[in-house]
Amino acid sequence: MSEDNKNKQNETLVDLSELANLEFATAWTPSSKFEASQSRDFKSKSSRKPFGKKPQGKDFADKKRQRRDNRDSSDQKPSFKKKSFKKFTKGSDKKKHFAPFNFTMDVQIFPEDAPFNKLAEIIKASKRTYQLFDIAQLILEKRERMVVLAKNLPDSDNIVKPLFCAQPLNIPFEDEQSAKNASLDYYFNDMFATEQIEAEPPKGSFVVINRCSLSGDLLGAPNWHKYNEYVREYHKSKYPKMPFSEFQESIESVKGDEYVNAWLEQMKTRTIFKLKNAPEGEEVIFETSDAAKTYILQQKGDELVKVYEQVRMSASSIELMPFGRIRRNIEETIRKEKRFPINTANNMRGKLRRFGFAVYKRGSKGFAFVSTIKRKFLFEGETLSDVPQKIFDFLLLNPAIKMAEAPYKILGIEAPVATATETEISEEAQQEQTAPALPETLTDEQKAQFNTIYSELSWLISEGYVVEYSDTTLQANPYLPKPKDKSAEATVVPTNDEPVAQPTPVVDDEPVVEQEQTEVEAEVEEVQQAEEQPQE
Repeated sequence: MSEDNKNKQNETLVDLSELANLEFATAWTPSSKFEASQSRDFKSKSSRKPFGKKPQGKDFADKKRQRRDNRDSSDQKPSFKKKSFKKFTKGSDKKKHFAPFNFTMDVQIFPEDAPFNKLAEIIKASKRTYQLFDIAQLILEKRERMVVLAKNLPDSDNIVKPLFCAQPLNIPFEDEQSAKNASLDYYFNDMFATEQIEAEPPKGSFVVINRCSLSGDLLGAPNWHKYNEYVREYHKSKYPKMPFSEFQESIESVKGDEYVNAWLEQMKTRTIFKLKNAPEGEEVIFETSDAAKTYILQQKGDELVKVYEQVRMSASSIELMPFGRIRRNIEETIRKEKRFPINTANNMRGKLRRFGFAVYKRGSKGFAFVSTIKRKFLFEGETLSDVPQKIFDFLLLNPAIKMAEAPYKILGIEAPVATATETEISEEAQQEQTAPALPETLTDEQKAQFNTIYSELSWLISEGYVVEYSDTTLQANPYLPKPKDKSAEATVVPTNDEPVAQPTPVVDDEPVVEQEQTEVEAEVEEVQQAEEQPQE
């Protein structure tokens, strides 16, 4: 470091020795410093000027004139520091609270079949245990993974209004006409293709041309026989959300040969609507979209709109819905579930069980978990074979060890630091339930022991004695207390009035061993059922 930099650093250092004798005292502390400042800053009552009325009349005018003369006589204008006053509003310091959304519909979220089937295959192949909320969040990430069930809540008169659903996407609307228009738009885009063809311009004497003041497009001459039809077509394609009466007010008239010639040149091409799946050998063409929609009404008839009390639709169709009450209820429900997916998680339980998954809670107030493997428990006094028992006891004493590190720690070998490529290979190997590639630093004996530990650990996981979570951490299921032997009745001490209880004879058809086994299975079933209570 140079001398200049050292000098600059010494200059910037703060000498804290000056703070050694610093005393802190509050206004209510009886310190001498405060008393001295108090006597110095505040005068006694006797030295204060008495309160009186403000000077009025001549005295007030003389003082005001004297202040003005003093201000004018000074060469330099006094600098007045403008005080900034914060405008006080009632409740300005309080945090603004927004009123919660008032739901008028009951909306439930369920998983879509195709994405859920793929997800179930992945979970089964990995043999890992996932949190139920994590799976629900995964479903809620994209709308094509969700199915929405919605219905109106009862109104003040306890009446549930129906929903008018546009087919074939089953999009709900408040009224039948809106649903019919949405269905016509869908079939129009699905059944017809638009084409630009050459045509002859209109013939006649045209002086005035109307145009749209919003876009500047020429609409045509008012005395043209197809003018009204063209204007309505233009309004539907350009400004469908604007009322037609409001659009008419934006139309202006222009005169001049340049406008007439430009419009005639524009009309040399026109748009036609051709039916995509026309009968073989025929060509069905319509000159306007209204004529094409009339054809759809004739073909589809009453299939365009269906009335339901509860609608089932894909969440990917929400983007096609107009902004309004129904769409707001659905979007607010999805937003609420993304914060805490309790309803979506509970709606998935039945489908998970039908796919063969076990849903249980870890602890009375823990999170719910999903696994394709049903857990197994050892009772106190029961043991496994030597190597699995050693692994099981080690995991009981050392929980939350990752799958890739467990064999090394059980053998007491230092685990190698894996690179990014090796980590990806390790994850793929774990999903396939095969042993990962071992480092070359291990001896042949250590490699054999490692493969044995990994194989037995995979067996413990597949049997349900050890749980592998989604982050690859391991946990051994704790021992259960040994069930009581209910076959042997308690000995009753006889009294003078009570006869001696005789032991119940054992029937040959119901051995004691089978009875004990049935009671053990019943107790295990009770423990598992207690853990599988729905999460609140």
